[in-house]
Amino acid sequence: MYGVSKIFQTIFDIYSVRSKHSNICSSVEIHEAVSKRLWDYGDSKKLLTQLLGEEQQREQELEEERQQKRPPSVHPYEPQLHDEIKALCDMHGPMLNLSKLTSVFCPIADAFLDTTFYHECQPHCWQQNLWVTDEFKRVIQTRGESLDPFLRPARWILIYRNKHIIFVSPFEANWLMGRLHDLYRKQSPGELLTTTLRLLLPRTRRDQSIIVNTATLTIPPSIAPDCGTVLFPIPTEWLVALFIFNGTLYFETTDEQTAYCHCLGVCPKPRTDIEEEAFEKGWITVDGFVKKSDHRDILQLQQCRFHANPLAFIRKLMENRNNTHVSLISHVGSILINGVKRMVSVKRKAYEQTSFSAEKKLRKL
Repeated sequence: MYGVSKIFQTIFDIYSVRSKHSNICSSVEIHEAVSKRLWDYGDSKKLLTQLLGEEQQREQELEEERQQKRPPSVHPYEPQLHDEIKALCDMHGPMLNLSKLTSVFCPIADAFLDTTFYHECQPHCWQQNLWVTDEFKRVIQTRGESLDPFLRPARWILIYRNKHIIFVSPFEANWLMGRLHDLYRKQSPGELLTTTLRLLLPRTRRDQSIIVNTATLTIPPSIAPDCGTVLFPIPTEWLVALFIFNGTLYFETTDEQTAYCHCLGVCPKPRTDIEEEAFEKGWITVDGFVKKSDHRDILQLQQCRFHANPLAFIRKLMENRNNTHVSLISHVGSILINGVKRMVSVKRKAYEQTSFSAEKKLRKL
């Protein structure tokens, strides 16, 4: 109801109050006559009413302007291209020791520094071959405020010598793109480039391509003149960590879903008989997480990366990445919120078929 709450008043009181705010012009005699009749015949009967009518109430109340508090202005960092980034394209020199080049390459969890995610992400639990560049981390010049709204989207990765995955900024990707294309045009016959730049899209709807393992879309293209596709497919165990990092909501195959659950250390429903028995014993929590390492060994969850339950952190990260609440009908949302695995397509990935045929051709050479 608009305005103040209603109160009980006699008919005489209601008329007396409203007549003071009424614009009706009437003689004093009429007003006194009406008041006397209401006093004589109204008795003590009371009605639930407001002081004024709704329109009068709106006229009497002061309008308050609603002001939205906007965040303070920020200044972006000037992009930088380090020499170590250029050295990644050197195919013939010794392999860079990324762990010693700390001013340029950082463990993947460092992308969450100065955000509310850092302490929740369990920084030491991620794969050791996943990296971000310092340029990837630097977005704005901060004065102590949280960088949650400025978390850089994870789109470009560099596969370095088929051993390391490095997230790079668009500025770095632009330079690497040109350099790798030049090397591709100048390569010797039969020479294979083991460093490729790839676009990684979060799968936010069913049957969406994430591009990262498409041979013709890597930079340079993972195609050799004599043996066709020579793509290095990212192992599923690495891929699911990238899914967590970039906000993927759907899986392409049941293998991806299984590896994702193993990475998180969860046993969602539907469960096997052994898993149901473990749940009854209290090994599996209500949300599906298995905490103790010996229980994980029995349930074949040795690939779990996290010591503590990561589900709340991952749900929060998914919402930040996609700027919306995690959908219950998505594969990831169903696991995180309901503890249930949804049906996933079982078709074989196209790049697995092409890579298999390419390997056969390479063996013949």
